[in-house]
Amino acid sequence: MHYTIFELDQYRNHAMSWFRRTFCRLHLLHCHRCRERLTRLRLDDMLILDLKKSEQKMDIPENPLEYHRLCDIFHDEMKEHKSTV
Repeated sequence: MHYTIFELDQYRNHAMSWFRRTFCRLHLLHCHRCRERLTRLRLDDMLILDLKKSEQKMDIPENPLEYHRLCDIFHDEMKEHKSTV
């Protein structure tokens, strides 16, 4: 038996009962597949966090029209500065 992604997510977020968490921990000691899935969940979290930080650094406007207007401006500038080598 393997744990689902949902169950592994509950495990890592301490949303399981202590009883189920204990059995999951024991299972993870012996199951390479579930450990890998748990690691992928953690890596996904890190990626999401990095994306959120990047979004904050870029200061992307929440207004989609303004965002698209800025994209158009930068796209036009890239065309002007593009080398014709």
